[in-house]
Amino acid sequence: MVKRFGDFEFDDRRRHLTAGAQRVRLTGQAVDLLCLLLERPGELITREEIERRLWPDSAVDLDHSLDVVLSRLRTVLGDKGASPRYIQTVPRKGYRFIEPVTARLETRPAKRHWSRRLITYTAVAVLAAIVAILFARTRYEKFVPPGRLPASPAAPPR
Repeated sequence: MVKRFGDFEFDDRRRHLTAGAQRVRLTGQAVDLLCLLLERPGELITREEIERRLWPDSAVDLDHSLDVVLSRLRTVLGDKGASPRYIQTVPRKGYRFIEPVTARLETRPAKRHWSRRLITYTAVAVLAAIVAILFARTRYEKFVPPGRLPASPAAPPR
């Protein structure tokens, strides 16, 4: 599913963010945070919920880590300043994605994905066939000297 907000599009399946036609570089936890915010636009998502989603196996206080990831995401979105466009901070509670989000199913990339996979499998099969032929040829030449044909069976007398 592709979600559109402001000047951006986010592809859930590929986990890619684009602005216009340009891909925007966004790494691991910032992508995870954006996914979570886009799952429920307009809803308050608590800091605790974000920490559980981004750092599920950690028992330490991750306030600073969350602040860093949120700052990176805001920088990428151009959402720095006194009046945010995308991510609203609710003091001592959490965050809310405030820009309207529209979603649409993306079917075309799946077809491209299968054709790319088919081309890859075909190339591997052709290379395997070439290697098998070369291997068989070296084994054949080992047993039959070059320039000599194997003796043919004697023709029956007439």
